[in-house]
Order: sequence, then structure tokens, then C-alpha cells
Amino acid sequence: MKRITQIFRMLLGVVALILTALTAIGRLAWRDIRNWWKNRSKSFRCLVVTIVILIFGCIVAREAYDIYDDVYGRDYYWDRELSDNITLRSFCDNKWKVYDDVAEKYTTPRLNWVVEMPDNDSLAVYALPNRRGYLSVNTGRIIIDAESNNYRKAWVFSEGLAAVMKDGKIGFINARNEVVIPFQFDFPTDEECVRECGYLFHDGYCAMTNADGDWGLIDKSGRWVVEPAYEEIWTPDNGYRVIIKDGKYGVLDSTGSVVYPAEYQHLCVVSDGFVLTRDGRMWQVDYKGEIVKPFMYENTYYLNYPIGYNDCGDIEYAFADYVKYEILDSYGVMNRITGKPVTSAIYSDINMLSAELFEVQHPESYDWYLVGTDGVAVK
Repeated sequence: MKRITQIFRMLLGVVALILTALTAIGRLAWRDIRNWWKNRSKSFRCLVVTIVILIFGCIVAREAYDIYDDVYGRDYYWDRELSDNITLRSFCDNKWKVYDDVAEKYTTPRLNWVVEMPDNDSLAVYALPNRRGYLSVNTGRIIIDAESNNYRKAWVFSEGLAAVMKDGKIGFINARNEVVIPFQFDFPTDEECVRECGYLFHDGYCAMTNADGDWGLIDKSGRWVVEPAYEEIWTPDNGYRVIIKDGKYGVLDSTGSVVYPAEYQHLCVVSDGFVLTRDGRMWQVDYKGEIVKPFMYENTYYLNYPIGYNDCGDIEYAFADYVKYEILDSYGVMNRITGKPVTSAIYSDINMLSAELFEVQHPESYDWYLVGTDGVAVK
């Protein structure tokens, strides 16, 4: 410990000597510089001071500009074209401004965002804090001002109308900002479903909610053509709308008439008909209701069963002539040779115990049961 103390004191002494030497040199240098400065002319000294001030000012200005640019400057990566001559420019503070490439000037103040518009429309929704408006993608100029109209939410135009929300109610306006359908509809709490339908008119009808959050269809006069009774109504696909009620799926045609009631586990509109799922079965029909694919599934999984032990005492398995097929996270058994189902997809899991015996798990009780290759439960 005494040795360490001596070494520490020696180091302090060395540091003190170095600081003393530097101080002495600095004092001598400063005296020489001061004498040199006094011997210079007044105009020369003013010139030097001016240059130093200018250099310092440029450094401060450059740093201030860099700080401002980092916060409010341009962010070129997110720029996108609204039309041939109109560009939406992005900034580092997550704001946007519309720029006219021909006139070489901005046409809007800083905006929170500008929504993508349909290809057949010329008006895009823009946002200010708690305000929405519309601008022309062809001229870049604001058509329906957000500040003066007090629209809290707004959606893109479809078939000449756009949904807007004011004072907590939803109505529809035209491109001249005239109210076509009064502000009489409630905004639902399920905003995900709103994003799905988008309050867009298709074939003269728009999905809309009532005060209870149930979905129906209205026409362009605001009249209910399909009474609100559904949990969701999807955007039309090939002219048909999928509906959901009590967790079951159905479909409406372009006039709002029920093609299939909401009683299926799932329903999908495809290019040449519908894929229906119910009671562990999946099949496809055409638009006339004729069955075109009587048996469908989502995935298949190979099954194997134990056949004995090898010389090392490990279990050996053989591939079965059956596979486990999947429909909506449930499973059934299919003969992979004939491609025909043995059971419906009504089990939560399936294993094979022998060449002619399966064990299946009930999806609710999670109990296991034995089923033969004829699909009949074994007592």
C-alpha cells in the first residue's frame, strides 16, 4: 500500500511539472502575441476581428441550418407523384407539401398526410390536425378547405360522393362541397371494419352503420336498402359482398339481395363462383349455385404409423395411405390414393395408430377417440 502511495505521488508531481511548463510557455507566447498585436495598425486589427467574427458567424449559421434541416428539411425518399406535373414532397417532421413542377412552387401549406385516391378520381383527401379537406391531384390546389369546413374525418370520392364526418355524424358531399346525404349516420367503434369498406359506393350502394354499429347498405339518397343487421359487410368482389352475422358468413349480390344467408363458417368470392365452408366441408359452386368442386381443403399432412422396432430399439414407422387435411384450423382424414375424404374436418388433431386405426381429438372437450378407416368411431 505504501508503494502504491509513493507511485501515485510521483505521478502527481510529473503532472504538476507538465502543467507548470505549459503555463509558462503559454504566458510567454501570449506576451509575444500581445506585443505583435499592439504593433499592428488599427485597420489591420479591424480586418482580422471582422474576419474572425464572420468565420464564427458562418459556423453558427451552418450549425443552425443543419439542426433546422434535420427537423424540418426535405426527406426525398418518400416523395411521390400525384399526377404528371404534381408531386407530393415529404419533410423530416413527417409533414407533406404539394409541389407544382411546372410553376416550380408549393401549392399547399404543410399537411399531415395526403391519402392515395382511386385511379378514376381527381380529388385526394388531405389532413391537418383534427381537420380534413380535399385537393386536386391535377393542379395541386386545395378544392375543399379543411380549416373552414371542420370535417373531422373524410374518405375518398366514389361514384361522385365522399363520406365526411362532422359533429360526430357521417354524411356525404359532392365535389362542389354540397351536402347530398345529411349528417345522420353514426361512426362505429370498429375502425378496422370502416377501413375495410371505406364508405365507398359500388353499383349505387354503400356499406353503412347504425347507432348500434350494425352494418347495412344505403343508396345515394341515404335510404336503407339493406337494413343494418350484420357485423361486417365487405367491399364488393366481382359484384358480390360478403356479409358476417353472429360469426357466420353469407353473400349479397350487387342489388343487395341475399344469395347465401349468413350461415357458413366461411365464404369466399372467386372469379367463377363461391367457395363455401360449413360443418367441416369446403366446396365450390358457380354463380348459378351448381357444384363444380365437391371437395376442397387448405393443406394436407402425411400420416404414418408404428410398425415395430429396429435393431437399435427405436420405433419404425410406415407411411399411411391416408393424409390429414385442414380446413379452417380443423382436420379430417382423406384417402391419398383415391383423393376422397374419410371424415369431415371436425377434429382439432389427428394421429394414426395403425394401418386401420386413427386417434382423433374433439375440438371442445379435447378428449381423444378412435376412428377406423371407414370414418366410423370405434367403441
